[in-house]
Amino acid sequence: MPQNELEYYERRAEAEIELAQKADHSAAVRAHYELASAYLDRIHGDAPKSTGGLFAV
Repeated sequence: MPQNELEYYERRAEAEIELAQKADHSAAVRAHYELASAYLDRIHGDAPKSTGGLFAV
């Protein structure tokens, strides 16, 4: 994966974690952490575990 993609996924994961920490509703917290996890999976070469269809292969 190109470096610019890795950097993008890292920034997105960090942003989602920050949003999760600021969210008030438990469903929003969970959604943000799931997105962060999917981005981190991409960085580490794993197939995303999220079933939200955000990273269809």
